[in-house]
Amino acid sequence: MVLLVVLVLTIVGLAVAYFTQLEDQTSGNIRLSKTAFYSAESGLRTGERALTTANSSGISAADLISYAGTPANPKVQLPGGGFEGVPLVVKGVPYKNVVLPAAPGTSDVAVFSLYVRNNVEDRGNAAMPVTDDDGILNLIAIGQVFRSVAEVTGGRAPIATKILEEQIVLAAPGMELNAQEGQDQAGTGTGQLGR
Repeated sequence: MVLLVVLVLTIVGLAVAYFTQLEDQTSGNIRLSKTAFYSAESGLRTGERALTTANSSGISAADLISYAGTPANPKVQLPGGGFEGVPLVVKGVPYKNVVLPAAPGTSDVAVFSLYVRNNVEDRGNAAMPVTDDDGILNLIAIGQVFRSVAEVTGGRAPIATKILEEQIVLAAPGMELNAQEGQDQAGTGTGQLGR
């Protein structure tokens, strides 16, 4: 009888240990996912401010999507498909692997990178090189989490990634543009950024 009780208690103890470990891993994955999401969200807000600065300085959407920086042809295929994007550079400031402050009690390194591309609906996409005819572009923020700063610059794969995209109007302010027009009317609109 004692052996049977010990066996049952051992099985219960192993099950509790297994489920505790599983819960710990799950909460860690959720934390990493949220960190990547908030990193991308921070990137979008930073990008909106940068685009407002660009627009008030007379830099057009066409200038931003043509990218005159180095390397000469930095276009990259962005996750989620669609047109290629170029790194966001405003007044010589690149928004690539911007490191955010670490959350208290964690050693993870959160970064974001910003890209812009012409909106799909623009007639200027048929031109070569692509031109902007409507003053609307898409801002893409890629939030990533790494284990250390060395991994960010060392080309290591991130442990979590989230991608957010908004459609921005660089024309006169005054009306809101829904980022998911015709899809989800509850989506996040950005409002027009203008002079």
